[in-house]
Amino acid sequence: MALYERISQVVSFTLLGLVASSLIELPTRTIELIFLGTPLTLVISQRWLMALLVGGLAGTGSAIVTGAHPLMPRHRSGYLQTFMLLPALLIILVIFVLPLLVVDVLWWILGIFVTGCLLWATVLAEYHTIDPRDRWYEISHFWLNLIGFGVAFGFFVLIYQTRARSIVTGTGTALIGGLLAASLLRAGPEQTGRTWLYAGVNALVMAQATWAFNYWRIPPLAAGFWLLLIFYFFVGLAQQQILGRLTRRALVEFASVVAIGLAAILILAS
Repeated sequence: MALYERISQVVSFTLLGLVASSLIELPTRTIELIFLGTPLTLVISQRWLMALLVGGLAGTGSAIVTGAHPLMPRHRSGYLQTFMLLPALLIILVIFVLPLLVVDVLWWILGIFVTGCLLWATVLAEYHTIDPRDRWYEISHFWLNLIGFGVAFGFFVLIYQTRARSIVTGTGTALIGGLLAASLLRAGPEQTGRTWLYAGVNALVMAQATWAFNYWRIPPLAAGFWLLLIFYFFVGLAQQQILGRLTRRALVEFASVVAIGLAAILILAS
């Protein structure tokens, strides 16, 4: 089966699941726990369940497509798993954001269409980043970074605006930051161990940052930008380290981008 046919099948089944997620109603469960001596309530809604199911479908489909690449190692499951993360998180984010943006049926159809295009391009880009000699490698890598940071920002805003306890928001941000970092830091099967190691470090950093921001009651959009800058800085440095390009110049470049971003946030917030 041709590459484009495989991707089209993955996108088609994912979009069917996305449509079904807006039609199927599942019961909501509430779990009450005692954590560190204080009560903690977790609400497992229908949207969460459908998001995990449809996101898992997208991630599995992406793994099937990339697994068919001639250069894909057959015995490195940790490497193959990194190709599942970005498509899955993209779809999960859409399931949560789309109902907030839809005002009528036409907008909903447009949202489904745009989601299909984004997923199609993302899976294709992942396929073209398996071989560094691929002529589409650089542009595919740029696209994945663009989508990855966009998905990270969306999740950071959604998580922070819940105003939940740090054990919830910090854990959620750490999970999203770690998984997205593993996807963005992917640099070949021989670097799989270092990829997951740096992703774990990034997850801890994001958890600590969220914990700190919870004491600083700022608007969700501002918090999302702050967390995105932190995510960008640490992922960028880890990426350069994995590729063996971490120099003083690279450190200054990333620090400069973060400084400009912080200045822009402060100017807009004032």
